[in-house]
Amino acid sequence: MVSTPTESATAEGHPVGRSPLPEFVDWLFGAIIALSGLFLVVGGSALVFLVDRTLLAEGVEDGTITVTVGTTELTDAETLTVADAVVSWTGPGLLLTGVGLVLFAVGYVVARHRAHRQAGTDDPVSSYGTFAVLGAVTTVVLSFIPVSPAVGGALAGYLERGESDRTVSVGTLAGLLPMLPVIAILLFVFGGLVTGLLAIEQAGNAIVVGTVVLLSVLLVATVGAGLGALGGYVGGRLADRRATVN
Repeated sequence: MVSTPTESATAEGHPVGRSPLPEFVDWLFGAIIALSGLFLVVGGSALVFLVDRTLLAEGVEDGTITVTVGTTELTDAETLTVADAVVSWTGPGLLLTGVGLVLFAVGYVVARHRAHRQAGTDDPVSSYGTFAVLGAVTTVVLSFIPVSPAVGGALAGYLERGESDRTVSVGTLAGLLPMLPVIAILLFVFGGLVTGLLAIEQAGNAIVVGTVVLLSVLLVATVGAGLGALGGYVGGRLADRRATVN
């Protein structure tokens, strides 16, 4: 295959893209990550600064807030204790996760901007990590689709195929990255539930709830990574087919 100024070939014969995506795409995807983080910051701030024990007590009293553990519905006093613990943990969890996403977005955009500035005309500016992030953001944007991690993984695998054969692993990372904030929030909720249940001397239920939450975390991570890996494989095959046709 004849190389162009923006394309060369690897030893395996598939193309190596020099700059498959313009810099504004990095800014766009960084903005999406930052907005997601700000959304979590707003939610966390509301729980930390607006929701207090008095407000929770009103919700418990009028039946808006109820807590059932297994088949046992907690009393109003127990419900208030558990709800207060969950809010006390979840609010800071949302805040920390949101701030982390914003900082990651800023760091990503700055790093990509520097890479574009320092790269020569024929120097590659994309990388394995970049493709994984692009796939991860695509997963979030299309989260209304049940198999969105597969779509994000496919994008990452398609882009990575021009650089290496690590299409499955980059797809796995693209599917797993969006799950990390979800996992972090679930762990904070887990901390609140366990703390609240222990406070009302429900150690047995705390163990059960903790086990369920941890299994949920494992399931979320496994599904995200698995669908991403599948998408990465498909994306790599599509890139191969396109290279063969061209």
